[in-house]
Amino acid sequence: MLTQLATTQVRTACDISLTHHSHQDLKPTLFAPVTFFITSLLALSSLTAVAADKVDIIPVTVEAVKETAFDDTVKEVGKINAIDSAVLNFSASEKISAIHFNHGDKVKKGQIIAELDNVKAKADLDKAKSTLALAKTKLERIEDLLIKEPFALAKQDVDELRENVNLADADFRQKQAVMNDYLIKAPFDGQLTSFSQSIGSQIGAATALVTLYSLHPVEVRYAISQHDFGKAKKGQEVDVTVEAYGDKTFTGVVNYVAPAVDNNSGRVDIHATLENPEFKLAPGMFANIKQYYSRGIKRLLVPQNSIIANNAERFVWLVRGDRAVKQVVKLAQNTNDGYAVVIEGLAVGDLVVKTGMQNIKSDSQIKVVQDKNLKDSQLVPNIESAAESTAEPTADSKAGSHSKSTAAANANSVTEEAE
Repeated sequence: MLTQLATTQVRTACDISLTHHSHQDLKPTLFAPVTFFITSLLALSSLTAVAADKVDIIPVTVEAVKETAFDDTVKEVGKINAIDSAVLNFSASEKISAIHFNHGDKVKKGQIIAELDNVKAKADLDKAKSTLALAKTKLERIEDLLIKEPFALAKQDVDELRENVNLADADFRQKQAVMNDYLIKAPFDGQLTSFSQSIGSQIGAATALVTLYSLHPVEVRYAISQHDFGKAKKGQEVDVTVEAYGDKTFTGVVNYVAPAVDNNSGRVDIHATLENPEFKLAPGMFANIKQYYSRGIKRLLVPQNSIIANNAERFVWLVRGDRAVKQVVKLAQNTNDGYAVVIEGLAVGDLVVKTGMQNIKSDSQIKVVQDKNLKDSQLVPNIESAAESTAEPTADSKAGSHSKSTAAANANSVTEEAE
């Protein structure tokens, strides 16, 4: 366009020159516009060459690919459950005569929690006890007699007395067992809920009186994706938090991994035990769980904002000297601090473009500028090779700039003279 404009202006100048001069002095003046035309073309050629040589240098910030010890984890939501729990009830129907604990009390295994009115049962037990004692006394007398007089009593009669003792003993033990139906004892250490009945209430057999929970340890139950089925193992560590205690972490261990995927949810059930000596964790609490599949795995990290998506492809721009080179990468999960895990395509120390990549094309020339938020430790020695390309202009480049200015000035003079 500049060439066409200058050519037009030169032709105009020639026409003006020819118009304002007589025929007799045509030859001397004819060479002036021709000379001016050639000079203008040379100036424009210089300007065009400089413009062609001009390369846009894109300023970018970079960060080095770093290696860090990485924990492979999964986060889920679950519920706290008691490992052991029991609904406590009597095995007989009668009035409640005693409750030895209050709502929410802690109890030890074997302690009597409540009793029924056992007057009738105790009378039956006493009667059975007396019957047993009498049967034993009769047998002892006969046995003493037989020592003195071996044939004083027929063997059949002696056997009958011995059978009476056995029957009386069985009846006595049965009556003792009935007495236990009138008691509720703690089957394990734990904490009671509230009682459903009070002293004096008539209660039926198998009617729940109170529930006992074992709260040390407790269990957290949750489910993970079936994609992680092969990662979950018994013995893996879990960290658990609940809203009641803010950021306080309770540590536990996986003690159960379901052997099959649940048909309804498509997930895998997991149980983990948690120490709970102070009974802070209560059954029914919602819990946030972090399960550690593995710890300390070396992984490469790059800033998430350095990754560019092109359909299914993911790539970054690598710094190679003063050029940006496209590098396709394979990613794993993102971290919570703005980085992504790279499992293929990069090496420790590679410099990736962090900002400015929106203007980059393949093999673009770049200028690395220091990011104020980027620590020196995040850069690696080969940043110097990139920095060298950002040095002050050389003499040749300055000369080029000077030629560019000269060409521009010449072009302006063409216009002015044409006017």
